[in-house]
Amino acid sequence: MKKLSFSVFFLVLLTFLPTAHASAQKIGVMFSESSEKYAKTTHPSGSFTSPNTGRVQTVYPKVDYSSTLDKELKAYHMYKQMGYDVEKVSESMLSDVNALTKFDAVVFPYTVMMNHQQRESLKAYIRAGGGAVFAFQAARNESAHFPQPGKPDVSPLIFHADSWIFEWDNLTEIFQSRFIDDVKLQNATVTAGNSTHPIVANAQAELGRKLAMTDTSYNWVEIIKPWQNKNNNIQPVLFFSKYDATDKSATMSADTYGAAHAIQYGKGRVVQIGYKIMDYIHVEADDNWEDHTKGLAFSDKKGNEDAKAFMKASLNWVKAPNQSNNKRQYNLSLYTDGLQAYVSPRGFVYRSTATVKNNGNVPARGTLKVEILNSSGKVVGTSHQRYLPGLAADATTNNADKRDVSKHHEKFEIYLKGLPAGVYTARTSFTEGRLDQKAVGFKFKTMAEVKTFHYAGGNTHARFSAVPMFRDVSQSGGAYYDIKNLHALGVVTGYNATTFAPTKTITRTQAATMVLRALGVSPSSNANLNVSDLQRGQYGYDVLATAAQYGIISPQNGRINGNAPMTRGDMAQALVNGFKLVGPTTRNFTDVPVTHQHYKAIQTLAALDITTGYQDSSFRPEQPMNRQNFSQFVNRTLYNQAK
Repeated sequence: MKKLSFSVFFLVLLTFLPTAHASAQKIGVMFSESSEKYAKTTHPSGSFTSPNTGRVQTVYPKVDYSSTLDKELKAYHMYKQMGYDVEKVSESMLSDVNALTKFDAVVFPYTVMMNHQQRESLKAYIRAGGGAVFAFQAARNESAHFPQPGKPDVSPLIFHADSWIFEWDNLTEIFQSRFIDDVKLQNATVTAGNSTHPIVANAQAELGRKLAMTDTSYNWVEIIKPWQNKNNNIQPVLFFSKYDATDKSATMSADTYGAAHAIQYGKGRVVQIGYKIMDYIHVEADDNWEDHTKGLAFSDKKGNEDAKAFMKASLNWVKAPNQSNNKRQYNLSLYTDGLQAYVSPRGFVYRSTATVKNNGNVPARGTLKVEILNSSGKVVGTSHQRYLPGLAADATTNNADKRDVSKHHEKFEIYLKGLPAGVYTARTSFTEGRLDQKAVGFKFKTMAEVKTFHYAGGNTHARFSAVPMFRDVSQSGGAYYDIKNLHALGVVTGYNATTFAPTKTITRTQAATMVLRALGVSPSSNANLNVSDLQRGQYGYDVLATAAQYGIISPQNGRINGNAPMTRGDMAQALVNGFKLVGPTTRNFTDVPVTHQHYKAIQTLAALDITTGYQDSSFRPEQPMNRQNFSQFVNRTLYNQAK
């Protein structure tokens, strides 16, 4: 009887204790100091010349916007009054992905200013399972280009991204959409149309009627359209259903473009809203309202209860557990055809057409480069290169905006005067990253194709052949394509032209060499290494000293141990620090406690799906790695980190 009574008491107690899931239901509302300040600034008109493309753009006057702080306060008080546990999110918290993980969802009211690190942290947070509601104009402007007093406001321009494909820079892949245009609508109504999405169903169930919001003024909205959306990861849930007039009739069409979209990205969920929904909402609360409105809705907006119901349903949807994992698929194809190499009146010429095509579900940008290397691996002549500001993640040819392309053809000629007879390699590669991103870890080659040509001298045409793979790397071995790509990139060279030794343990020096090559960093003779087991001038010193500068490898008890095996824990450090990877702490490995020196690095690799660990939930951080396994991790990182 006592046992039964205790069991009943224990069950009753459990009933009243908060569950782990319930206790974690915390909502963040972004309070962006930069966005608040930006809203209040005014700036004159002018012109701006893009440093990357030389394109001259008109800069329109910047007027004083309505208070961004008031919109943030509206969201904060609205959700508190709805019963949520709400906390304000600062810009410093937004820069720390682990600070975001305590929230089930974060709401961004008019957060137009973010820097690269903040966007990358937010992207990693959502990818790992976080939720976000973007209430118009999400991180469209680069805070590094905050307008200077008395100068034109260039922050909304896309000169740092160079393409509307990347309107939101590294957040673009979350929205999985192409930007179409900023459009003015007069007397416009937003409805759910025929959408049956749970957000709509729950909002309309709470209202007890169809949802509708009307703006009687002449106001801006943002028009986007999803990419190919093969997995139905993004769905319009609200539409611009009707309007009396628009400034861009050729672009706009009623019930065509979504006014809000429900998006699944990685393990997380997002709602993106393309109109000023916070201006419809009325909230009564005592606070330091800037416009002295005390949370009033704008007089030209009708639909307070509808906007609240939609924002509530959106928040509940993004913070709910997501059973799917819509993985990031970076997948470019790169090839050359029409190859010719012969003597012309201008000298020896190499001619071809290079094609790069985006077959994945994330956009890509970077530099297509063709270079000729001699038998010693040195570049000869002048290389050909072209910066591609954006390849859309869309295989269709009839894009809504003809500027959005998923495939690029590049015809080129490289002249090599006085080329001696010999064997040469033509390497065509794609280097990810914006032109203005100079820091190591933000620009690196992701893929390459190599062809060999034999030039006998005189007026003969060169003879082309494929570059053979290592004989000891089997196509059925699991790492074949990783090693093949790294070989084409020049990241791995093997012990000789035919031998890679895939199952041989990789040393710390060899691993550091591979990571530096993948990052495009040459070992520096000026780098210093204060260890007891390696002196300047000895083999591997420059490599290990340079790698130590970037945190790729670290001394161990005063020794660098260059000939020791590279362990899985050290591998995590090398990739996370070298490529500046960002990811939250979301995974428990049985053999990696919080106190482990590589705990955060291992957690980051797991959050980005670069590693899954072993089936027994271990990671085995002290286990030595072989050459093919390390190659797999490096190549996987190239594809996962490209942005």
